[in-house]
Amino acid sequence: MAHPGIALARIVLLAAVLPPSLLADTSVVALGEFAPWRRAEWRVDGVPVVDNPFDPDQIRVDATVTAPSGRAMTVPAFWHREYSRALVDGKEVLTPAAEPQWRLRFTPTESGEHALVLSTALRGGPAVASPAVRFAVAGPAADGQHGWVRVAADRRSLETSDGRVLRLLGANVCWGGDRGTYSYDAWLPAMRDAGENFARLWFAPWSMGIEHAPGTLNRYDLAAAWQADHAVQLAEACGIYVLIALDHHGMFMANDPAWGGSNNFWTRSSPYAAENGGPCASPNAFFTSPEARTLYQKRLRYLIARYGSSPHLLSWQFFNEIDNAYIPRSDLVASDVATWHRDMGRWLRANDPYRHLVSTSLTGASDRPEISGRSEMDFSVYHSYGEADPALYVAGISARLARAYDKPVMIGEIGTNHLGWQIHNDPHLRGFRQGLWGGVLGGSVGSSMSWWWEDLHDDRVYPHYTVAREVMARAGWGEGVWKPAEFVTSGEPPLALGEPAAGAQPFSATLPLNQLRLNPVSGETAIADPLAASRTAERLSTYLHGSRSPHLQQHARMHAWFAERARLIFRVNSVACDADLIVRVDGEERLRAPLVNKDGLATLNDEINQEYTVDVPAGRHSVEIAHTGADWVNLKSIRLERMLPAPFAGGWTFAAGAIGLRRGDDAAVVYVRSPHVAWPAGATRYNPPVVSDAVVTLAGWTGGTAAVIWVDPASGRDVIATRAEPRGGDLPLAVPEFTDDLVAIVRAQAAR
Repeated sequence: MAHPGIALARIVLLAAVLPPSLLADTSVVALGEFAPWRRAEWRVDGVPVVDNPFDPDQIRVDATVTAPSGRAMTVPAFWHREYSRALVDGKEVLTPAAEPQWRLRFTPTESGEHALVLSTALRGGPAVASPAVRFAVAGPAADGQHGWVRVAADRRSLETSDGRVLRLLGANVCWGGDRGTYSYDAWLPAMRDAGENFARLWFAPWSMGIEHAPGTLNRYDLAAAWQADHAVQLAEACGIYVLIALDHHGMFMANDPAWGGSNNFWTRSSPYAAENGGPCASPNAFFTSPEARTLYQKRLRYLIARYGSSPHLLSWQFFNEIDNAYIPRSDLVASDVATWHRDMGRWLRANDPYRHLVSTSLTGASDRPEISGRSEMDFSVYHSYGEADPALYVAGISARLARAYDKPVMIGEIGTNHLGWQIHNDPHLRGFRQGLWGGVLGGSVGSSMSWWWEDLHDDRVYPHYTVAREVMARAGWGEGVWKPAEFVTSGEPPLALGEPAAGAQPFSATLPLNQLRLNPVSGETAIADPLAASRTAERLSTYLHGSRSPHLQQHARMHAWFAERARLIFRVNSVACDADLIVRVDGEERLRAPLVNKDGLATLNDEINQEYTVDVPAGRHSVEIAHTGADWVNLKSIRLERMLPAPFAGGWTFAAGAIGLRRGDDAAVVYVRSPHVAWPAGATRYNPPVVSDAVVTLAGWTGGTAAVIWVDPASGRDVIATRAEPRGGDLPLAVPEFTDDLVAIVRAQAAR
């Protein structure tokens, strides 16, 4: 089907029959005022008519703008159509409001007289320039504009081109649903009012995807492009920086059963697929075919022309979780995808005159050095779902990735569950809040960026962002160099247990399990008491991996004291391959049962759904669930009955956990969470135990006596002001009584 507007003229004008005077007969009409750091836009008239105005091989219209300083920048023009919108039965309906036309966008960064010269080339012929047009840029810079975003000199943070550090606070708002752009009219101003300054958008078949449907290959969907215009420009007006994910992994899936097959968009939607008239016989060919690469570069050129002029465009992001489409889920070859990232990253660097940051993203808990380590990727992106003790976990991930790749880290998605908002599992928002602060104070570029944005809006979670903004503003987050703080701790819980107390009463527990398939937990834990039992998700996964994944959890091994009539009860959900299920007690096999992959799929669908029970003798024992398969076995639940409470060896106890940032010995911000609510531990408790006499100790403090203001991160209310005295080169912070979490603003008393 012909793209709207292309049928205006089917006469193909060849360069050979057009005199240079005709090619030069173009003009620009300004569509607004000119001010520094404010997008300037022109309509371009008199451009020759071609069959496909999107294709720079048919027609290439560029503008070279020379600033008063003499600095020149060349930017492409683009084919555009204006639309009107209406909300009909809860759905956005777009109607063309004008004939298609050429547009030009450019953001001046200087005051004074500028010169603009258009050049037009047909069919690869020589470019012919139009007479220079002069325009004056005057007045103050647009509010809130500080320049293009770049990586700061510390290689850990971002800054604007005027040298201001840029700390991000925000969430994903990837698509608008049935309401389309009307959703952004509600979300983005609410985010702004809460103090957020970051949003992530997706280009996808169902939202703003300009080349995501059959018939759109190098003939872009102008209605989708208009929707993206609306979202980007509204974000800009709200002072919100935007990251645009240009494709999601489903565009490269053809026959994958995951997500019920709903993500198999290759043959359904991709214009690159041979089934839809494209040049690629398979998804991997998108990454290797010279023709596909050339076509994709044409899309990038169009995106640069249409959206690149925005100083609030934080980053182009090539893909959302592209490794979701790797073999065996599709035919993508990791090395081909990595090479593609290298080549397209270099192309963007060479052709984006604004030098916007470039990134990509990978599946939750994955790390692929062949992509993340590439210099063409300006920062690393990590997606976090269902990870236990999220504040400390996310901080640890940020530190590890920053060390590994010497570049900033963004926690690009986070949620307590990858399947849904599931507020019933986090009714007091403990997991949400811990994840949020894990990003803010964990050494990443800002907050962790929440997924499930419709729920965030409907449940009015915005005040938590406001508190984070206000606390960090009071601490001076935007001034100086802040680095992750180190704390004096007693380390990880031991696996050894002491003797149970005389007369100790047995307890039973259903053990929380880590839900994400790739989370690299240890698979081994000691269960000393009910608190230790509530925190097993930090070490035990619902997935038991096989021989193909030796770096991931292979078993669930639990050490505990057991009373008479103790039992292990567990249920198997699904398997990814045939395997023998094995239960051992102190290394002795107590159960072996065959597990058959009945459907041949690697999906969670309760295909096994069988419960197993093993008696455990009285005494101290190691109980292990394992299997012989090459791929994973998924455990739906684990329950241990009639354990005896006993101390950890050496008197080790769970303490309040802390993360923080510090600015030398001048200032620090510390987030402290109770050991009883390290999510999912205590997630649903209405009244967690009060924590008294807790102390967290900043390591290596030489700033002298410090003034400390303790703040409730749920309400933003100041709790108490205290003083902290250094001891032995460290700074112990006595934490006031609390139940969930607290934030401390720490300042050396000599500091102003």
